Amino acid sequence: MSEAVWFGEGGEAEVPRATGCEPRGLWFGARPLGVARTTGAFVWLAFILFPAVNAVARHGSDLGHVLTVAGAVAFVGIYIALILTWRHRHADRILPLLFLVLVGLATALTISDGNAWGFLFTYCAACAGLIAVRLGFAGVVGCTALAGVASALGGASGGQVVGWVASAAGIGLLILVLRDLRIRNDELSRARAELARMAVAEERARFARDLHDLLGHSLSVIALKAELAGRLLPDRPDQAVNEVAELERVARGALSEVREAVSGYRQPTLDGELAGARMALSAAGIEAQVKREPGTLESAVEGALAWAVREGATNVIRHSGARHCKLTVSSTATDAAVEVLDDGAGAAAAAQNGHGGHGLAGLAERLSAVGGRLEAGTGPEGGYRLSVTVPLSRP
Repeated sequence: MSEAVWFGEGGEAEVPRATGCEPRGLWFGARPLGVARTTGAFVWLAFILFPAVNAVARHGSDLGHVLTVAGAVAFVGIYIALILTWRHRHADRILPLLFLVLVGLATALTISDGNAWGFLFTYCAACAGLIAVRLGFAGVVGCTALAGVASALGGASGGQVVGWVASAAGIGLLILVLRDLRIRNDELSRARAELARMAVAEERARFARDLHDLLGHSLSVIALKAELAGRLLPDRPDQAVNEVAELERVARGALSEVREAVSGYRQPTLDGELAGARMALSAAGIEAQVKREPGTLESAVEGALAWAVREGATNVIRHSGARHCKLTVSSTATDAAVEVLDDGAGAAAAAQNGHGGHGLAGLAERLSAVGGRLEAGTGPEGGYRLSVTVPLSRP
């Protein structure tokens, strides 16, 4: 039969190689447990030793005696080979043959003496439940039926027949349950690993977004301050000194923000970002008009609007070529909004210059976390308009 039908290795219960784990079977998990359970499987062989000893000591025809001993030894050897090889990836062709030979030997020995060998179908049912993925239940049922028929043909009493049938069915179904539990545990392990991977990826994206927003704004201001100080230095050194001092303050502030972002505690304030935007726009030679309606906002809402102010001001400074910029913060009974409007080159030029790349994508991700929405494009009178609306949480 095909690998997908019979065997765990390479089938449903296989751990993908992408996880870095070695292939594992349906029953055995990590290596310590695998050794313990493999040892437990061999302990079952003790139940074969007593009838095998009886077969050796029993008197009868020489041919029958030799065949019985040879059959018992062959059964034990094939059972050991099956237990040792079923976990290997390339055992899909040999396992069905070993299983069929195991069932054949159990049938022959049981028919020859149903009183002594009917319990061998317990091993057969256990192996069927272990190695068969989709046909496991059918295999257990088949081994149980053979246990009843073969032991009855071998002359076993009614009580013995019922005992062999019950033993094969009980152990086989127990192995099926354990195999199914192993599959579920493997699925849960893979799901947990996937969740952990997604959490790491999301945290990396959040950290990259924070660094982009923090450093993009601060480095733009630093570059403008340095350029302005260079122009003022020959003719107005006193003002140049002030700009250099301001540049140092901005650089130290950026360093502090990066440290806070790395620590995971960075939460910008709306007033702070509005003041920073006014200063940065002024340093860039852009006249800034800031309007904010009074009111107190929740931390999550204020943080989203503060990031919008920072992103909007950074884009105006970098890409617009504007002379005037208007920042408006408003709120209603249901939501709060930020609008950044300039008289610069407009949406087409902004898109051509890279406006709306990683910055707006990161801002959109932040807004999605609080149910906000973002609009960006040409303003009503030209220029560029960025509008962010965040719903206010209700009690």
